[in-house]
Amino acid sequence: MDEILTASQVASLLQIHPRTVYKLVKRGSIPGRKFGGGWRFSRSEIITMISPPSASKLSIPGDTEER
Repeated sequence: MDEILTASQVASLLQIHPRTVYKLVKRGSIPGRKFGGGWRFSRSEIITMISPPSASKLSIPGDTEER
């Protein structure tokens, strides 16, 4: 089961102010759901959002396998 975080916990995880979390979620920049009068966030969705893309998905322009 995925861990559910509060806005304060997300702020701590991302090292930003809690007010910034609310601004970002209202803009749609981070995934969150309004539940029971407050915002709740999936830890795995937040981690996925901030994780760099995997090296296998990156393509280098001009790099081909035909050499």
